Amino acid sequence: MKILLTHCDYIEYEPKKKAIADAEPVDKEKVRIDECLVAFSSAEEGDDERVIVPAVHEIKDVAKQVNASRIVVYPFVHLSSKPARPHTALKILKGIEEKLKEDNFEVCRAPFGWYKSFSLKCKGHPLAELSREIKPGQKKEEKVVKIAQKPQPKEEIKELPANDHRVLGAQLDLYSFQEYAPGMAFFHPKGMIVRNQLMDFWRKEHVKRGYKEIFTPQIMNKVLWEISGHWDHYKDNMFFTKIDDADFAVKPMNCPGAILVFKNSTRSYRDLPTRLVELGQVHRNELSGVLSGLFRLRYFTQDDAHIFVTEDQLEEEILRAVDLVDYFYKTFGFSYHVELSTRPENYMGSKDVWDKAEQALENALKKKSMNYKINPGDGAFYGPKIDFHLTDSLGRTWQCATVQVDFQMPMRFDVGYIGEDNKPHTPVIIHHVIYGAIERFLGILVEHYSGAFPLWLAPVQVRVLPLTERNTAKAEKILSHLLDSGIRADADLRSTTIDYRVREAELQKLPYVIAIGDKEEANNTLAVRKRGTNKPEFGVKMEDFLAQLREEIEEKK
Repeated sequence: MKILLTHCDYIEYEPKKKAIADAEPVDKEKVRIDECLVAFSSAEEGDDERVIVPAVHEIKDVAKQVNASRIVVYPFVHLSSKPARPHTALKILKGIEEKLKEDNFEVCRAPFGWYKSFSLKCKGHPLAELSREIKPGQKKEEKVVKIAQKPQPKEEIKELPANDHRVLGAQLDLYSFQEYAPGMAFFHPKGMIVRNQLMDFWRKEHVKRGYKEIFTPQIMNKVLWEISGHWDHYKDNMFFTKIDDADFAVKPMNCPGAILVFKNSTRSYRDLPTRLVELGQVHRNELSGVLSGLFRLRYFTQDDAHIFVTEDQLEEEILRAVDLVDYFYKTFGFSYHVELSTRPENYMGSKDVWDKAEQALENALKKKSMNYKINPGDGAFYGPKIDFHLTDSLGRTWQCATVQVDFQMPMRFDVGYIGEDNKPHTPVIIHHVIYGAIERFLGILVEHYSGAFPLWLAPVQVRVLPLTERNTAKAEKILSHLLDSGIRADADLRSTTIDYRVREAELQKLPYVIAIGDKEEANNTLAVRKRGTNKPEFGVKMEDFLAQLREEIEEKK
């Protein structure tokens, strides 16, 4: 059986014509279901009732991850090249529907045996589109995923869209996924350049705004996670180990480490706000069925900031954080919308304190005159947050940046500072991320740019091509000059045709290609081809070209 799970704002469908004589009767001509998880389903040859339980398990797993209580079971025979007989398929779909209802889901099943027109609005987050393949007799906890976190054979990559970051990552030699580390990415040299450029930009902009960078351990004692509340509220997503017969956990978040750094010194009101940042490496025990390239990993680097403030400083620091997010996203060419995510059912602390935190965030949004909507119950267990949903070049939305107010952890960790009245006080923590996860953000950028990175991010910025072997020595001198000038450059000195080598550079999506022939050698000039143009510009002076590159890099065009 094959299933495509799509988390939707809505799906609307209308039965048009019977596809089989025994099509189910229909109650309504047109149906619309809002806020739902749609399970497009196709039973296959050899399937029987044994696929019902594992199929329901898969649907429930994803429903839990995306917090969906309404499920649409949608017969979609086109998922399979070898569909089951109609009687068998309908029996399986009815079984899935009944099992989901037993688990208190609100279930709607589209009519079986009809040609239907439909439209939907997919939410566009990393879990919004997931495929599943279920085999008869498969145990409910087993996962058979079409795209697994393993070295991807060519036939699997061909099944993905050309713009998929896994396809482009292989084509551009940026990163890979290995079966020995499921849910974890292996960054290649070119991928590391992009990753490091993102981190360098992040560091530079935070230092300019008064942040101090820290780095904390990846494995810490269980007691720390009990104090933070993660043991009670996040344990199922954590990895554990023992050291000297004591229980330790691999950190899923960076917050407790930053708090310990702050607590290590006696603090005064004059020290606040204290802005600590960390590119912290975290691990989360995600289900194997939701792993998806760089978009859903078990190990990633989170760009966390923890700002310790007085209550009087709270709104001003929230505004600064919002401005920082806005600056970053405009740099990458993203538009965005914001949501205020409020107290979840499983929250820590008192309602009064949560109300105060939510009000501070809302006041900041109003002062910025920002349009926003309330996302009820989607805050973290320790605090409400502003979520930033960016829109990429393909029109998809991604929730990446957050700005979060936390009264809870400072109290649980007994964090304090000496106020102007010489009495102890408890600070408030503002948590924020901009990228969210470096790896996931990089994957979004790969697809946003279709692999054609702007110059400042491009792993190779310039490639030098000699037209003939007699131009090789000059090409090598030009390459050396570019490298000495801080430009990421290489040379293709192979004896193949110039057209072939230009085509190779185009496939690698390089921003600039320099061709050196006899004329260029004689005139001490360059023939420069910019990505996306058909003809090179001749007679370019090296000094002018370097000035152009530096300006483009500085302005992050």
